[in-house]
Amino acid sequence: MQSKGLNWRKWADWAELIGVVVTIVLLPIDRLPYIHYTPFDLGLISLVLLLLATARRLLDVIARKDFARLRRFILLGIALALPFIGYGISSFYAIDRAYALSATKTLLAVVLRAFCFMVLVSENDGLWRTIRKTIYITTAAVVAFGFFQFFLDVFGASPKITDLRNCCTSNSTYVFPRVYSASLEPLYFDHYLMIPLWLLTFDFWRNKRLRKDKRLTYLFLATASLFILTVARSASIALIIAGIIFLAGIHWLRREKEFVISMAKRWVLAICVALVLVLISGIAAIFIPKNARYNDSGFGSLRLFGGHAVAVNDGSARTRYDLWPKSIGYFEQKPVEGVGAGNSRIKLDMNDYKKGADPNDLQPFNNDLIALIVELGLLSIIFFGPVIVAAIAALVRVYKGGWKGVTAPFALIAIGMLIQGNFFQSLLLTRLWVVIGLLLVTLVPEHRIKEGRIK
Repeated sequence: MQSKGLNWRKWADWAELIGVVVTIVLLPIDRLPYIHYTPFDLGLISLVLLLLATARRLLDVIARKDFARLRRFILLGIALALPFIGYGISSFYAIDRAYALSATKTLLAVVLRAFCFMVLVSENDGLWRTIRKTIYITTAAVVAFGFFQFFLDVFGASPKITDLRNCCTSNSTYVFPRVYSASLEPLYFDHYLMIPLWLLTFDFWRNKRLRKDKRLTYLFLATASLFILTVARSASIALIIAGIIFLAGIHWLRREKEFVISMAKRWVLAICVALVLVLISGIAAIFIPKNARYNDSGFGSLRLFGGHAVAVNDGSARTRYDLWPKSIGYFEQKPVEGVGAGNSRIKLDMNDYKKGADPNDLQPFNNDLIALIVELGLLSIIFFGPVIVAAIAALVRVYKGGWKGVTAPFALIAIGMLIQGNFFQSLLLTRLWVVIGLLLVTLVPEHRIKEGRIK
């Protein structure tokens, strides 16, 4: 009997490890329709493994009669479940019930991952190192593919080779490509890159030896350079705001001047690398014919790059400014219950929807908060309020604690992601909820994650 029990635990450990690693590897390609489904649904398999491992960990908590810990898991689990319940209820009166049910299923899948990561990392302090290493290895592969896209596109390779959409190549809008590697578009790519950027920042802060690690230094430089090359303004603003909060939390004027100077040098170097690459693309455009809308080549490419980075009233930005005010009228029509999960884009484009357009092809609000209010109305406060309050409580705790816990980087990642979510759709992304799940570890009593420096 004892050997069978040990064997069951061994299989549960493997399920935990595989489920976590596969989920982390899939984060940068979240919601893309290829690796998830070929040769089989890796996302679903990893979720099943995570659920099995989580069940084992919860049984262990019950076995050692740690009921205070169990109660916290249950309370946080309820907070994570409420958004799914709200989505499910709204599907009964949604404009398009099938589309609402689809959004509800997706939300269930991501909040389950949030709960699993919260429990697993709380119960297994050795799992954190695996998560961190997997993120770094995955990022290295994703960033390498991003530079592959950049250089091949600049020198005239077909989108069939680079996998860039026509809108983002150097032959469309600008003479420099806005690469997005394995993501949907630049905004989604930077949404992911905030994870490794903050993890590396905390590594450099907590351990002076790691500041001299060439592998981590090169990874940071490459990641930061590609982050800048996407010219995703909302992501840049989000990263800057999170950075200000981070510096305020470590009282850098007194104790961390050396670290701040070293990080400033890294970012200046990343900016220089990005500008050199943009200049290379501009020079290449002199010799390789481009049909970009803004076709300044040579040093003119730098002017285009800088102009887009600070243009807060261009066509892309105007799309959002013109859409957002419309939400007021939709909220006034159904202030309590809203129009149903995922149906805000249908309400926004009702004429096209009535003509038979696929809801997935309709223009969204490009703002998570506005979409949520339109979809669930005032009920959104009931269903999303508890998890928002829990996340804020975790943020305050790690801030007051001087960012000591090893999951503290996820507080800043969450801040960045939530700010950026007000400029595009991120509510149903797995990576957002994995980050929230890891952040909520902070609220688990006496969790055994070691604080202080990373060994």
